[in-house]
Amino acid sequence: MKTITVQSQLKHYPIYIENGLLDRLNEVIPNEKHVVIIHDDHIPITIVEKVKRALPNHLEISFPQGEASKSLETYHQIMKTLLANGMTRDVTVIALGGGVTGDLAGYVAATYLRGVGFIQIPTTLLAQIDSSVGGKVAINLESAKNIIGSFYPPDLVLIDPQVLATLDPRQFANGMSEMIKYGMIADRALFDQLQKQDVRSFLLDAIVQSVSIKKRFVEADEHDRGIRMMLNFGHTIGHALEAYYHYEKYNHGEAVAIGMVRAIANIGFAEKLKSLLLKYELPTSDPVANRDLLDWIIKDKKNQTGFIRLIDVAQIGQAFIRKVSIDSFQ
Repeated sequence: MKTITVQSQLKHYPIYIENGLLDRLNEVIPNEKHVVIIHDDHIPITIVEKVKRALPNHLEISFPQGEASKSLETYHQIMKTLLANGMTRDVTVIALGGGVTGDLAGYVAATYLRGVGFIQIPTTLLAQIDSSVGGKVAINLESAKNIIGSFYPPDLVLIDPQVLATLDPRQFANGMSEMIKYGMIADRALFDQLQKQDVRSFLLDAIVQSVSIKKRFVEADEHDRGIRMMLNFGHTIGHALEAYYHYEKYNHGEAVAIGMVRAIANIGFAEKLKSLLLKYELPTSDPVANRDLLDWIIKDKKNQTGFIRLIDVAQIGQAFIRKVSIDSFQ
């Protein structure tokens, strides 16, 4: 088992990565622990049943799949269910699923009774290498993504790459967008390896590499006020595209892929990025113009008055912040 420990200011927490880890949950989570298992209604039942068998003292809560469920309404329903079932401060919330589940369940854990236990069991590639690591939890308003949230690190993250066999190709590509991002901003060797080989031939190692990159940024800037902003490469425009299409046209990774291409000023680097994105069946363009996304872009939490902060690359493997005036953003 590979163990990566994230040293958070609030708590240090381990990330366990191993093929078949879900079959050995009772070795890492005491089965007498009182848990709430939160998942969406499209997660494979075989995965849910494995977790339930390992943790018999559980309450199960499901919600409709999709970004639209990261809402005040769903949050409210879950909180009422916890209260109605008498959940106390010794309960642990388990986020079982993708990024939406992790964000939503994490915000529940952060705010129910001012904070209860929290474990991430990510079952998508995107969640395994990105959203389950770093402690960001949030829900959306209709006009802005992740606008209500907190920093609430998990107690534990459990990553089983074997569960990715249940993903459809589009969802796998969704995660590859974030892995390619890591190569672009921090690891030229990873970028080159993704070009030369099929990631499935070294998937566990690629997940370990990606999580290790995320760990470095999180530990250096846990509250996202400096170097951690580099992880926002592609996200300012990507989040705006998701909202522009009411979270119906693109999933997160697809929108970020387009956002990364648009954020790069150097045409040569942009072409290399596009080539790799296309290899993993990700989109690289959209007909909506940047200026038509401004209503959403100016709400990005990392912007400053009058300016948009775009993450760009000085070379593949090295990123920087490029400030663009709103008036000149086309």
